[in-house]
Amino acid sequence: MTLLALLLTGCGSGTWTVNTWGEAFIEDSIPAEVFEDGCSVTYDRFEVVMSDVALLDGDGADVGVVDGEQLFDLTKAGPQKVGSVDVPATHYASSRFSIAPSNLLDGHAISVAGTLTCGGADYAIDWVFDTEATYNCEPADLTIPAGGEDSTQYTIHGDHLFYDGLENEDAAVRGQAVADADADADGAVTLAELEAVSVASLGYAVGQYSDVTTLADFVGFLTQTLGHVDGEGHCQVDL
Repeated sequence: MTLLALLLTGCGSGTWTVNTWGEAFIEDSIPAEVFEDGCSVTYDRFEVVMSDVALLDGDGADVGVVDGEQLFDLTKAGPQKVGSVDVPATHYASSRFSIAPSNLLDGHAISVAGTLTCGGADYAIDWVFDTEATYNCEPADLTIPAGGEDSTQYTIHGDHLFYDGLENEDAAVRGQAVADADADADGAVTLAELEAVSVASLGYAVGQYSDVTTLADFVGFLTQTLGHVDGEGHCQVDL
């Protein structure tokens, strides 16, 4: 440990502050250059219910908990505060949060709406998901100073809904398959229409998840991968 960390360990308490952010991809748009097939997305709503927010010590025990469920619409500008809690002053390597169904969102966990643009045509999306996932995260260089404050950001990645793989780290972002699912050509793609599309027909990679057979299953699974910590930091997901 560094001298600073040794001095901080066991010396009083400080404040752990938590915020959440959807970054520019949710606040503004996911531009065409991000998509492999030249599509783009603008979100009008990207709501998530966050709960079970906790900071863990080296033994995996909770040392600070932000109580309750909270609903966030990540299309709002800037990071949004989740809460603050006093914890022992030391270095921390683990934290946790969950996204799960709640009465705050009519029994759902995630609700998104917006416009997918592919090939010059616009397609409305308006989807809700009953996702239940706990993210065990590794914050970036989190050291709470005695009498001071440090923070953790739970970052939600809106581009994950359009990944073409469930396990591969180099999955591409694609929108055309969703646009093509508009079977009634009304300019809106529903989850029922995604349910009618076979993942096998798209060549999308499901890896070990052989029960993911439709595009609705596929997008639903991807909602369990939205959470990161401090931007691109790693979180292990418990389903």
